[in-house]
Amino acid sequence: HAFFLRRNPRSVFHRKALGLALLVAGVSIPLQIASGDLSARAVGRLQPAKLAAMEAHYRTEAGAPLLLGGIPDDATRTTRFALSIPNGLSLLLDDSLQSTVTGLEEFPRENWPDVRIVHWAFDLMVLAGFVMLAAAGWAGWNGLRHRPLANQPWLLRALIFAGPMGFVAIEAGWVVTEVGRQPWIIYNVMRTRDAVTPMPGIAIPFVAFTALYAILALVVITQLRRQFLETTADVVAADSA
Repeated sequence: HAFFLRRNPRSVFHRKALGLALLVAGVSIPLQIASGDLSARAVGRLQPAKLAAMEAHYRTEAGAPLLLGGIPDDATRTTRFALSIPNGLSLLLDDSLQSTVTGLEEFPRENWPDVRIVHWAFDLMVLAGFVMLAAAGWAGWNGLRHRPLANQPWLLRALIFAGPMGFVAIEAGWVVTEVGRQPWIIYNVMRTRDAVTPMPGIAIPFVAFTALYAILALVVITQLRRQFLETTADVVAADSA
């Protein structure tokens, strides 16, 4: 809607649709961030190795810093070039600046997930969430000051950029979930390699279902695009009239 509003600032349809989307975003994004915080605390209690990988936290310590970005190095057990917030991880997990956070050093090396992938995916997920929050907050600020969205080209550009961030956050979150629990399919009970289905020819239904869903996705996208563009053309014609 932001994209089409830039092309036709007079469109009542896209202005109202964008306003509705931003209203939903303004309410749901803070709730999602709060839910993520609760989930991270649960992971810290139930799957401490995953939490340590998410935060690239190698060494058990009190007053653990929160690391943003950086390049985890398993050999030296350090994270180079990370932005470190003193006591941040301890505060987030236990509401205490001096609480002890378990590091990866407490677990056998063969039980570590891929720290780089998990840490980068987690940071990407969080970054995507805050990008969407910033865009929605910017729009809300303009709304409170009664500034029409159609007259804010930079805000519309920001909203266009933020649009795909929800999908980015979802996919990055699944990477954190699935890679972060390795090598376990049931934490501390069964390894993934022990749960692999021995059924022969399993690739055939996998490929068939993948192809089916790809076709269905193409049909849905085509139909939505056709209906959306037709609706847009009708609204533009009505506005012009």
